[in-house]
Amino acid sequence: MSVVTRSLVRLYPDAFRDRWGSMVEDEARGAGWKSWPNLIAGIVDMWLHPALWPADSPAQRQRRVATMGITVALAAWFLSHLAAEQAAPLPADGVRNGVTHGCTTLLLLGIALVAPRPRPTLSAAITLLGWAVRRLAVPTLLGTAVVVLVHGGFNADASPPTLRTAVLAAWWIALGLGAIQIPRIFTGVGADAVVPPGTGRLRVGVRTLAAASATGGATILALSVTGDGFHPLGAGVGVGLLLLTAVCAGTLRDLHDLHDLHDLPPAP
Repeated sequence: MSVVTRSLVRLYPDAFRDRWGSMVEDEARGAGWKSWPNLIAGIVDMWLHPALWPADSPAQRQRRVATMGITVALAAWFLSHLAAEQAAPLPADGVRNGVTHGCTTLLLLGIALVAPRPRPTLSAAITLLGWAVRRLAVPTLLGTAVVVLVHGGFNADASPPTLRTAVLAAWWIALGLGAIQIPRIFTGVGADAVVPPGTGRLRVGVRTLAAASATGGATILALSVTGDGFHPLGAGVGVGLLLLTAVCAGTLRDLHDLHDLHDLPPAP
């Protein structure tokens, strides 16, 4: 049981483990397996509230919230793209007009607001480039291979079903890996390479991302449960986008509750 408890505690964010990890592990060991549900709930709660993690400075919290915003934006884009491309029975015009254009515009605006600004130095550029190459090499190569194959004469209708499935899976894996790895670039680089946005910009950016997720989720969910029938994939995507809206709402509440972040200027 101690192995399971230790493994669960390791799933907490590093900042939390450094401050309280040993205490949480000792208490969980004393309670035995009955502590596991509470540990799992605590893990999920902590990852959904990066602004509340122990921090050495307000700028560190701002960088964490910015990374959360980028993660939400990419997840929302991925889900919207999945609905537009793969939820085949959904009305194409409704998805394209109600989600792809308006939601994408809001997502891009939200990313522009929450994204950290690279420092104008050569060392910062080299650091960012290095992290980008390490994190994005695999999804870039995989996605490029699919594009080259498709534009090189690949005929989906004439190809074996197994090959079509493999090509489609490779494309979505490449997109998913890219969406996962881009936020990890910002968690890897330090304050010497990027400047986090100020709290005012963060609030506007997270609100914009919430509007994008809410609009996309409501549109896709409505299209999935009305019309000519119920579409499980579209409904799942719509619910997922609405859950991302809830994540944004929680982040805004955390920013409001943190007194040390109120009215702070952008980090130098």
